[in-house]
Amino acid sequence: MPQAMDVMGMKGNRFLVNGRESPVLEAPAGWLRLRLLNGSNARLYNFALSGDRTFYQIATDAGFLEAPVALQRLLLAPAERAEILVDLRHLGGKRLWLRSDSAAVVPSLSTMPMDSDAYDRSVFDLLEIRVSPARAADGRLPEHLATLANLPEIRRVRHFSLQGMMDGMGGGGMAGMAALRKAAAKAPRNGPGGMSMGIGNLPLFTINHLAMDMRRIDFSTTLGNTELWEVVNRAHMAHTFHVHGVSFRIQSRDGREPPPWERGWKDVVLIRRGESVRLAMTFTQPASEAFPFMYHCHMLEHEDNGMMGQFTVVRS
Repeated sequence: MPQAMDVMGMKGNRFLVNGRESPVLEAPAGWLRLRLLNGSNARLYNFALSGDRTFYQIATDAGFLEAPVALQRLLLAPAERAEILVDLRHLGGKRLWLRSDSAAVVPSLSTMPMDSDAYDRSVFDLLEIRVSPARAADGRLPEHLATLANLPEIRRVRHFSLQGMMDGMGGGGMAGMAALRKAAAKAPRNGPGGMSMGIGNLPLFTINHLAMDMRRIDFSTTLGNTELWEVVNRAHMAHTFHVHGVSFRIQSRDGREPPPWERGWKDVVLIRRGESVRLAMTFTQPASEAFPFMYHCHMLEHEDNGMMGQFTVVRS
């Protein structure tokens, strides 16, 4: 992170899909199933199809939805996954593009204009799809995909708050930026390519006002327990929240039921500034003090600069 602003999240100007820039996918006319993973360290993608075509989400991070959800836009933050179906049955010989309509949503996710770049404020193509003649009989969109069982009784409620750089440095605003630039100037350039490894060892991002410390276990839970985690974003920008060793179900966003496309099993959730999200999860995997699980923002620069904690899962 050679510049102070890079701590907001480094973003490039070239986009790779399965390791290729501006790739072309040859697909036969029919139903096309795409598994999407946002593998960027900080950029969000608001996936769309050219011509505002409808597609159908069928799965979230960790499994199927109960039924397909018709969408024209799907916002995925770093590490979020989704599966979608695209109807190409009547598009033989035509082309369409999978793109990101970032301008429609990304700039509003932060109060700081410098958090978004030119791509965040535009629409750009990621994948060209060339439709060839059909190879098999038409399929159909299923009405039902899976039955999601109810979670066991909640045994404990935990509270987490996310704090960001501008909330704790010099009172935020221009004073906070000045403090950050001063710290960045002193940071050793000892990383790959002369990059600094962190900005002067400052706790720029925290959870419950605590920066990550590998020597500290933040809490312990019991194997088999079901817990409700309420995560509140007190920072000036959106953050992701990821939990190791478990999948969760979103119970609410600001007290409201989550939208249909977020009602499946997940392990990463985007939390907008000022938003409160409730997550329910059952711990089925043990984790010792020697090998604890972590919870953290999945934006690389944020977790590496403090927004991470550790917990254990022990037998009763």
